[in-house]
Order: sequence, then C-alpha cells, then structure tokens
Amino acid sequence: MKNLTKIFFFISIVVILLSSCANDKDDKGKNFIKMIETTENGVAENSIFKYYENQILSAENSKQRIDYTYDGGLITKIVIYNKDNESSIVLDYKYAKEKLVQVSSSEDYEIYYTHNTDGTVSFEKYKGTSEGEGERVYHGILYFKNDNLIKKECVFDVVDEDKVITSKITFDYDTFNNPYFSVLGYDKLLDKGAAISKNNVVMTVAETTVIDGEQTISSAKMYTTTYKYDADNYPVEQVSEASLNNPNYSKIQYLY
Repeated sequence: MKNLTKIFFFISIVVILLSSCANDKDDKGKNFIKMIETTENGVAENSIFKYYENQILSAENSKQRIDYTYDGGLITKIVIYNKDNESSIVLDYKYAKEKLVQVSSSEDYEIYYTHNTDGTVSFEKYKGTSEGEGERVYHGILYFKNDNLIKKECVFDVVDEDKVITSKITFDYDTFNNPYFSVLGYDKLLDKGAAISKNNVVMTVAETTVIDGEQTISSAKMYTTTYKYDADNYPVEQVSEASLNNPNYSKIQYLY
C-alpha cells in the first residue's frame, strides 16, 4: 500500500510538472527568426529578426532595419532606417495603465487613442505635433473580439465641406497562432492593424463610401490569404493570391 501511495505521488508530481511546462510554452509562444517574402516575379527578400527572450530587438533586410525599444515590457519606440536613402522614421509610443494612448511620428503626425468602456477604441490622427492645434486628418473606431481586431471604421476630415468620405475594413481570422502575438507588447500597437491580433487574417474586406452632395459612390474590395501551419499551429507559409482586387501575389515563409 505504501508503495502504491509513493507511485501515485510520483505520477502526480510528473503530471503537474508537465502541465506547468506546457503552460509556460503556451504563454511565451514562439518567435520567428527569419521571414522570406517572394513576389510573383520570383524575387525573394529575407528578413532576420533578433530577440531578447520574447522582446523583439530588431528586424532587418536588404532595404531597411527596424529597431525596437522597451520600457517595462512595453514597446516605447520604433526606428525604421531606410538603407537606400539613409533616412529614418521614428515612432514614439505613450501608454496609460499599459494601454496605448498616443503615437508620435517624426513624419509630423500624431495619433490619439481613447479606450472605451465597451471594449472599442476611438482614434484621431492629426497632421502636426499638438492635438487640437494640428489639422485632424481622420477619426474612427476600432472593434475587437476574442483578442482580434475585427473592424476599423474611419471618417476622413480633410475633404471639401460638401463631401464626406468614410471607410470600413473588416477582418476574418483562422483559429491558429499569429506569430506577432507572441512578441511581448506587440499586441498594444494599435497602429499596426490586424498584425496585433491573436489569430491570422484569412479575409479582408475594404469598403469605401463617398458622399458628394446628392451623389453617393460606394466600392468594396476583398483580399484573401491562405496558410500552412506547423505542429504547434503557427504559420510556416502565408500566400496572398493575385486577383482583381489584389494584383500583387506574395508568399511569406516563416522560420522559427
């Protein structure tokens, strides 16, 4: 009986340890270290990613290098360096209670975010460096469900008085792991669109409406993406097929 008790105790400890290890893996996720993007004409671009644990440090290819700065687990600065003309763009991120509230760009614009009680996020983009003093370019609302950005509604402000331009982008997802979601703090970057979502976008529908006086013109485009996954349900290949809506074919391979 004592031996059975010891065996049962040993098995229980092993199960707990294995479960703990599995949870640690799920929490941390896995990061891709190389991305190969191939266009329809066969031209391939290799991007190399560097990390410290699950913090992204840099991404680099033949055209550009992107450097990331963290503070307290949040990405506070992104510097995009263009190798062709040796120019750079600097993005500064500000947070309140670990939620993004402002993005400031060296390209002379700022985006302000307001986190609403219903889970949506309102945003306003200003051309210039001071809210209320610069010119508002557009404003809108972001909608989320199950850690995925499912809809972005936008109203453009810099138009004629008699003209109203609105856009709506909706996203459909698979149930597998978006590799960017494993990067610490990346899901806070609301300016990165669907890349911050937990799952991978399989279809995007972009709708635009222009009201000019008594005339209304509407248009819609649909984009589809297919994936191949590894045993951990992370994408190893992403293909965007050419179509009337999307003339540019591309294939992205992820190496972990």
